[in-house]
Amino acid sequence: MELSNSDRQRYRIKTSGKSPTEINKELRKRGVRGFVVNVDPEEVTMLVEKKDKRHNKECMR
Repeated sequence: MELSNSDRQRYRIKTSGKSPTEINKELRKRGVRGFVVNVDPEEVTMLVEKKDKRHNKECMR
């Protein structure tokens, strides 16, 4: 992933009690593409390539 082609996206999922690695694996199983940057109790911030934004939105529904 090139950082110049990536944006920060926030997704709402319950993250309490989970490590960023566990959350990343969970999101990968759903089909979300990207890299977890920050974890809050109710949302995750990820670096996502611009071309994958729409795909990730569909996976999170």
